Order: sequence, then C-alpha cells, then structure tokens
Amino acid sequence: MFEIHGDWKIEVCGNVIVQRFSDGWNEEAIIAYIEDFQAKATPLIGKEWAILSIFEDWELGVPEIAKHVEEHCTWFLANGCIKDCHVYTTNGTKEMHLERLLPPTDEYYERQIFTHAEMAVAWLASCGFVIENSNIMML
Repeated sequence: MFEIHGDWKIEVCGNVIVQRFSDGWNEEAIIAYIEDFQAKATPLIGKEWAILSIFEDWELGVPEIAKHVEEHCTWFLANGCIKDCHVYTTNGTKEMHLERLLPPTDEYYERQIFTHAEMAVAWLASCGFVIENSNIMML
C-alpha cells in the first residue's frame, strides 16, 4: 500500500456538503476520502441534501480511482443527495475526467458545473440548499 497522494477538506453546512480537492490523487487517497465523506454525511441520511465540490486545485487522478468514484456516487445517490455542483475553471481534461465518472442528471438528481463558487452557492440556494457559513470559500 502506498502513502496517500491527494488532499481534500470537507465541511457540512446545514444540508450541503462543501468540499475542496487539491493535488493529484492515487487510489489510497480516494479510499480515505470516501471514508471521511461517508462519516461526515451520515447525519444527512434520510434527508435531501446537496454537494458543492471545488476542483480548482485538483490535478486529476490515477485510473484506479474510477471504480471507487462510481461506488461513491452510488452511495451518495442512494442516501439522499439530489443536487451536486462542481466548480473549476474551464478545462477540457478536467471536465472529461470528472464528468465521465459521475452520474448524469436525471429526474431525482441534478448536477451543474460552474466556474465560480459564488455561482454554485447561488444555484444551490435557488434550489433550497442555503449555505449559511460565510467562510465556506476559505475551505
């Protein structure tokens, strides 16, 4: 087993999980991240909730993360996530890598991509998911 390569921060703000990713990720990082995410999301299970993910400083991941991301998505969809937004500057490689791994929008789940966190926060608020922590951008 290798050391974790990749970094993340997760904060639960009401009924929204706000997370920031950075660095390049290996398989050990995605496994540890999912454990952290599920532990922090546990109080939201049984409710409708949203995710705000900031990928601006994320530098992609190894191919081995794909199966873990798919399982993670299955978990959060089965446990109440109905809105999901990604924030990153337009980047074809990042978009291709992220958006091919994640579930498409359907009648129960909607995902949007934004170039600025403020836009994502406003969209979530318009959907009833208000982030009250004003320090959220400092995550």
